[in-house]
Amino acid sequence: MAPTPNPVKKLKDKELCKLVKDDALAESLEAFKKLVEQPTHLCLKCGRASNDKKRLCKPERLT
Repeated sequence: MAPTPNPVKKLKDKELCKLVKDDALAESLEAFKKLVEQPTHLCLKCGRASNDKKRLCKPERLT
């Protein structure tokens, strides 16, 4: 049995705003949800939140 591919890996290492512009939200909703569940950072530019600061344009740590 082949290992289950990581759905988040499918979205590469792009920032969330770029993924939305590229329609990745519509195409990979479940993988996108994993990037924003239990957020640790907020983007000061676009207002999105993520659990990976590399996914945001201007990340600021949430306290």
